[in-house]
Amino acid sequence: MDEEVAPLLIAPPEYLELRNRLFSLMGFPNKRLPLLIGIDGFDGAGKSSLAAWLSWQLGMPAIQLDLYIRPNTDPLAFKANELAVPIDARLTTGRPLIVEGILLLDAMAAINRRPDVLIFVEREGNGGTLSKYIEPYIDRQKPHARASHILTWSSIAHDDGVARAHLRLLSE
Repeated sequence: MDEEVAPLLIAPPEYLELRNRLFSLMGFPNKRLPLLIGIDGFDGAGKSSLAAWLSWQLGMPAIQLDLYIRPNTDPLAFKANELAVPIDARLTTGRPLIVEGILLLDAMAAINRRPDVLIFVEREGNGGTLSKYIEPYIDRQKPHARASHILTWSSIAHDDGVARAHLRLLSE
């Protein structure tokens, strides 16, 4: 295929560095410790993208907290009993797992879990549509300060590439 139908997404150096650090923490190549890796941050900051990439690179599943948010709750609440099932099942078999989403530490506390590794993802110009929930959470839980890894990125180049790909498709 000569033409791109979507922009080619290449892992930034920060992703590669994080992958290598996680491999080391898990004991690769001799071991595969059952770490619970949490990815927290603002909405739209790239948590799901990072989780999907790490899941692929590290060979482990990723759970998206978005699937466990109780609809129409204010403040946001999670379906804790349902969330605990796949997390407990995975970790009791001695296998690592990634969990990503906003308010991660609140969701983990609701099921009496704490991530072994906490990654905080932020984007230049934070302040998505869920900031009314996230800002009090940031003040209360301080995930940025508790994180062992912090990724800050700008999506301008990626967003521009996606827009150009869409415009190219529309003009054909």
